[in-house]
Amino acid sequence: MIVKKAALIIIVPVLFFGALFVFRTSVRGETGGTSSDEVSPEFNWRSQSGTKLNVMLNLHPWVEIIEPILPEFEALTGIDVEISIYPEDQLRAKRKIEMVSGVSDVDVFMIMPGHSLTLYERSGWISSLDDLIDDPTLTNPDFRKDDFFPAALEAGRRHESQYAIPVLMETSLLAYNREILEKYGIHEPPSTLDELENTARKIYSESNGEIYGITMRGKRASATSQWIDFLRGFGGDWLEGDRSGMGSREAILATAYYGRLLRLYGPKSAPSNGWYESISIFMEGRAAMIYDASVFKIHYEDSSSSEIAGKVGYSLIPEGPAGTTPHISTWGLSVYSGSQNREAAWILIQWLTNEANSLQALLGGIPAARSSVWENDEFTSHDSTPQWTRASKESYALASPYWNPPVADVDRYREAVGSAIVESILGNYVASACHAAEAETNSLLENEP
Repeated sequence: MIVKKAALIIIVPVLFFGALFVFRTSVRGETGGTSSDEVSPEFNWRSQSGTKLNVMLNLHPWVEIIEPILPEFEALTGIDVEISIYPEDQLRAKRKIEMVSGVSDVDVFMIMPGHSLTLYERSGWISSLDDLIDDPTLTNPDFRKDDFFPAALEAGRRHESQYAIPVLMETSLLAYNREILEKYGIHEPPSTLDELENTARKIYSESNGEIYGITMRGKRASATSQWIDFLRGFGGDWLEGDRSGMGSREAILATAYYGRLLRLYGPKSAPSNGWYESISIFMEGRAAMIYDASVFKIHYEDSSSSEIAGKVGYSLIPEGPAGTTPHISTWGLSVYSGSQNREAAWILIQWLTNEANSLQALLGGIPAARSSVWENDEFTSHDSTPQWTRASKESYALASPYWNPPVADVDRYREAVGSAIVESILGNYVASACHAAEAETNSLLENEP
């Protein structure tokens, strides 16, 4: 195995763990596949033998699980795989530069559909997988597309075409410190947004402000990742038809509610807190509740760094006036539209996302996108946080796959909305802030490609 390393410095983001390398690896191997890899009369794993694939991946725990077993794929298929691994921001930048220039040797790349798929589909940089999926000579009968959680597949779809196959999915959950809630006479987690505010108020007030009732992200664009679930709980959404939804009554109420929780019962640093600052406060035992990404369970439950390990409960976002609509976000695998090796690329994607590899990912703490592995005895018999598992599956069943605005310029849209959230946290006039965000986001929509 050949490894090239280049030094860099990054900070661990949501689900996307940092490291100090960008490296390029040519994977070789001698071992075969699992029992699900048997050749059927119609499908042949070796039909693309001799092909070489270039694969661009995110520096991510899922990749850490998959990379060591890629030699099994090469031995099974006769396809050589060369992977390039980059931190998330660098992956997006390099991938986009290559797509815009039209000069790229990449065949398969990792993509977060909620962030990039709309732009990539509209720009013609990504290949529909429909013809490959429908070809029985190229699709293993064990692929079982219907085994993926529906929302995870929907996230990778545009205009009824499948562009990405999910490798994992996350949601957001309400995590709470059971000891703190019990101390203040609260024996069940809040089930409605009114109860959530009452719980936060009670704990903050009765602790004389020593314990925050709740902590969440408040830093502009970062805050929108969780705020969107509150907006939908009030009955709003990113868009109303083809226009921004930020000026709606529902958006104003949701933004006022989110800001009030943090302003009155949260940390003073809330307007500048991203996910890292917020989960740190919770892990130190300084906040009773947090609403953030489900994957942070691995941090909450890590006794070497968390003061609250073993004390955390998990539940769905409390119900709002319009019900409960959490979100899911995914990472997926896609094929570059300029690839000359689409068939081999599709065979690799199938193998990487098969049931056996998905189970190994789940056992390694990665929330797999295949529903069957969550019921697998090997997982359930070792599940140390069944409440988290139950809440996650409940959230998947209710979730919207559109955690980001369905626009090409996601980052600018989120920044505009995030500015209104900050104004709310600071106690400024929410309606004015929302209408200003509405004007800015409508301007972005008018200039969409």
